[in-house]
Amino acid sequence: MQKVLYVDDEKNNLVTLQIALRKWFDVLTLENPEQAIDILSREDIKVIITDQRMPQITGLELAKQIKEKLPNVIIIILTAYGDNETMLEAINQGGIFRYLLKPWDIKDMKQTLVNAFETHELRRKNIHLVNDLITQNRKLQLAYDEIALLKQNLEEENIQLRDEFIEQSLSTKIIGQSKALRGVLRQLEQVARTNTSILLLGETGTGKELFARTAHTLSQRKDNIMVTINCATIPESLIESELFGHEKGAFTGAAKLKYGKFEVAHLGTLFLDEIGELPLLMQPKLLRVLQENEFERLGGNKTIKADFRLIAATNRNLLTEVEKGNFRSDLYYRLNILPIQIPPLREHKEDIPELAEFFLANFNRKTGKTISLIPKKSLDKLMEYHWPGNIRELENIIERAHVLSPGNKLEFGDWFLQHNNSNPNTSQILTLEEMEKQHIITTLKITRWKIRGENGAAELLQINPSTLESRMKKLGIERPV
Repeated sequence: MQKVLYVDDEKNNLVTLQIALRKWFDVLTLENPEQAIDILSREDIKVIITDQRMPQITGLELAKQIKEKLPNVIIIILTAYGDNETMLEAINQGGIFRYLLKPWDIKDMKQTLVNAFETHELRRKNIHLVNDLITQNRKLQLAYDEIALLKQNLEEENIQLRDEFIEQSLSTKIIGQSKALRGVLRQLEQVARTNTSILLLGETGTGKELFARTAHTLSQRKDNIMVTINCATIPESLIESELFGHEKGAFTGAAKLKYGKFEVAHLGTLFLDEIGELPLLMQPKLLRVLQENEFERLGGNKTIKADFRLIAATNRNLLTEVEKGNFRSDLYYRLNILPIQIPPLREHKEDIPELAEFFLANFNRKTGKTISLIPKKSLDKLMEYHWPGNIRELENIIERAHVLSPGNKLEFGDWFLQHNNSNPNTSQILTLEEMEKQHIITTLKITRWKIRGENGAAELLQINPSTLESRMKKLGIERPV
């Protein structure tokens, strides 16, 4: 039964109402109104009936105290007088469910109590509904704020990537008119218009990224973004997050949602440089994305569609890596549909003068220095060198000479002779790793074995210092005592 508390200073009234309503309600009675709030606080009582005129406190005064401390309790006031002022005060005070005159009618009293309990339940549900709405509104607001922040971050990232793309597109172009280079460009123009993956093969420093950007510019995706990631410079523990992205809380340190390169490259081009360095465990995951054009972020279960054109590049012989078990054969054959071999600089040396002029003009523009002439003897030195580091090495040599030349002529000092003499005979055929080792050692000698910082070997080679140290360890390169 529902509990009702009846407060009245006359005991006969208490007994009469208790007996009359005991079939339908559990009526608790109280003669002292000052104890009402204590009982209401301890018992599960939703409705209180109080007499108006009591010696200690009036019903309205009691009602006011109850509303302040227990606002959900339903209050009914009884009086034996037709006191209009009291009724008006009750109405103005508010919070009084009903005002009944004595003597009360049992049917009227029963129905009043039934209505009171229904009202209490409706109020309870309404409070819960309001609280739920407030909670949901807060959640929606938090979600909206997070979406707005993510949208802002994505827009900023896209702007940054587009600016980078535009800057690189304006500042770089393929230089040279040699037969070898023109042949590669013709082949690139043919395959760029397709949507098939492209595999660029070539030694370190041959300009594979530049050829990738050219392929993107010639493709139907040229108006969209090209995203670049170097598989050799990203730690194995982070490369999956870089490619696939991750949800907030996906792992320790994942403080917010991160969009992966697959997602950012949607409708554009994704360039995976040094794909031969891609960890073996990541290779089947990349293959799945290429075959199905969909993936999930780390820590997420939502399938995301990704429409991008893949261009991959490597200085390794991937077929040899397949035979060694370092590269999956299925991924190799998926990538090797349109392979393009970029020639090393020693096979198109006739382009060196034009390349040298281009790099010189770039350094003049960046530094404000004016070197307008490359003497024939300087060009002869460049033409005689066999360039194991290819075009990147040529750019670094021109930059060094640009810094050290005192006048308006590009000059090479004794440092270039040492650089040149440290290299093997041009007729000797070296493996890619041997050439890479020679090039790193040569660069380290130029920088006096300084790896990090300004004009260090890592900066000249345009790689991360940690990556250079890792390659040195792998190739067995140690500083001489």
